[in-house]
Amino acid sequence: MKRIFFLTLLSLSAVAMFGQAVMKIAGKEVSKPEFEYYYNKNVVDDSTKMSVDDYALRFINFKLKVAEAYNRKMDTVSSFIKELDGYRNQLIPPYLTDDSIKQELVKEQYARMLEDIDVSHILIRVEEDTLKSYNKALEALKELKTSSFEKVAAKYSEDPSMAGDSGRIGYITALTTVYPFEVAAYKTPKGEVTGPVRTMFGYHIIKVNDRRPTRGQVKVAHIFKRKPSGAKPASLDSLKQVVNSLYSDIKNGKITFADAAIKGSEDGAAKSGGELPWITTGKTNELFENTAFSMDTIGSLRVIEAPYGWHIIKLIDKKPISPIEEVTPLIESRMRGDERSIIIYETFINKLKREYGFKEYSPVGSDSVLASFADVKLTTDSLRRFVETHANLGKDTLKQFINSSIFEYEKRNLEKKYPDFGLLMQEYKDGILMFNISQEEVWGKAAKDTVGLRKYFQEHKEDYAWDTPHYKGIIVKCASKDVKKKAQAMLNTVPMESAAECLSNLNIDGKRNVKVEKGVFAKGKNKIVDAKIFKEGKIPEDAKYPEVFLVGKVLKKYPESYKDVRGPVLNDYQTKVENDWVEKLKKKYKVEVYKDVLDSIEKH
Repeated sequence: MKRIFFLTLLSLSAVAMFGQAVMKIAGKEVSKPEFEYYYNKNVVDDSTKMSVDDYALRFINFKLKVAEAYNRKMDTVSSFIKELDGYRNQLIPPYLTDDSIKQELVKEQYARMLEDIDVSHILIRVEEDTLKSYNKALEALKELKTSSFEKVAAKYSEDPSMAGDSGRIGYITALTTVYPFEVAAYKTPKGEVTGPVRTMFGYHIIKVNDRRPTRGQVKVAHIFKRKPSGAKPASLDSLKQVVNSLYSDIKNGKITFADAAIKGSEDGAAKSGGELPWITTGKTNELFENTAFSMDTIGSLRVIEAPYGWHIIKLIDKKPISPIEEVTPLIESRMRGDERSIIIYETFINKLKREYGFKEYSPVGSDSVLASFADVKLTTDSLRRFVETHANLGKDTLKQFINSSIFEYEKRNLEKKYPDFGLLMQEYKDGILMFNISQEEVWGKAAKDTVGLRKYFQEHKEDYAWDTPHYKGIIVKCASKDVKKKAQAMLNTVPMESAAECLSNLNIDGKRNVKVEKGVFAKGKNKIVDAKIFKEGKIPEDAKYPEVFLVGKVLKKYPESYKDVRGPVLNDYQTKVENDWVEKLKKKYKVEVYKDVLDSIEKH
């Protein structure tokens, strides 16, 4: 007898409604929100017209399988725990951040992307004595009151890429420098100086030379010819003539730009015909960038000479900066790797501190309370254990300990705090368990049960009848008449099941003299079978295997074995195995459905 009861008694119904339980399966209640979550997620198309009652029957079957998986403790297996943790780690990031500050930073970043600024800087490297480096930066800043930026940069700057230079970097835009440098540069008015600004590279003194609206993006291809180190003027003149001649040939249509790049460009982009990714301000050297942006006609060419070599540039396309919606993923990706991630993290922690009533105390003993929040107390002993298990904590270990504790507490309690997240994790958990136990009880078991497959096929053979005859056999393709003769002789002495293995002996010295294709072929599925057996069409020409013969027979209406139609038979047999298994589960576990609560659910 199936142990499914639809309870309609007033007392039971009232309890169910109060507790918002829709049903109880194997002693575990299913809440109304959980059932509604599954129902509205899986019955999304009104055209299905699946009623709540119909879906409830499907849902019960699903939960019965999950109950059996729990009963077998499949949720304690390490592989399951690891897989579920993997899904959870993918789902939690949006819950462990402050979206409001993130959105503000994205908007700030995009606003900067709409403007380019021309900057110069003086870099003072940070030594072990930080104060000494800072004072040196202050000295340079002081000298700027009486001397030009160029002279002070030449005297003080320790930027190896600009040794002895004026300190001018050129035009930059957002996302092209480290974040503290970018912030300081964009906040500084044209013609003014700011600093010292600390970054991972040291202390910077920054001057903003000019500002302009962004030039957008440009896409070009280029051919690059390098100037050999130490080359004499005559050699450079000769190389220049080669470049100009190549430019002329491209312009006159004697060779395509792409072919010329592939054959002669000394750049990594040569393989792609010289095509480069979209260029924005600050992405390449200033001469190349200015030339690319100055070109107006798509397809036009330009030759430029730089200290290191020559470029032949072809304009492919130009466009403005992409809308904020398109660049937001890029901005967020960059934010995750710079100082803004710290801003977002600390803003989020401060928000949690307020939410959980965070309090900090002065320690008074060996195991005294340092801080508290929610139902957690952080002690000096727990701080000691934290330090012992975490390397490279830096100076403020107490702050890191408190922040980490609050963050981990939030991370552990997401299912309780956010019902939708809890339901999603329950769905993943049940889904993995259902898959694992179905693999064990249905799919894997059915696939290995050759006796059961054979019996099922014999009992349902009529279900697999064909409308048209099929050919069952092997197609043998041979490299020559001699090989064909040997192959036919071999097959006179072995059964069809061993044909492929036997014929492989003709493939010697690394040469494949025979190809074998085995199967059951309907008309129209194979041109060789069509031509030889069903007398329709011609055998396709094959220079490698010109000789072909077939071994087999025509089956007029029915397959001989389940192997002839293994796919459909296996699917049907798996369904039978699953149905039989579910019936056993219904006898094993008690199922109670609270009909009044079920009837209160509506499709959204």
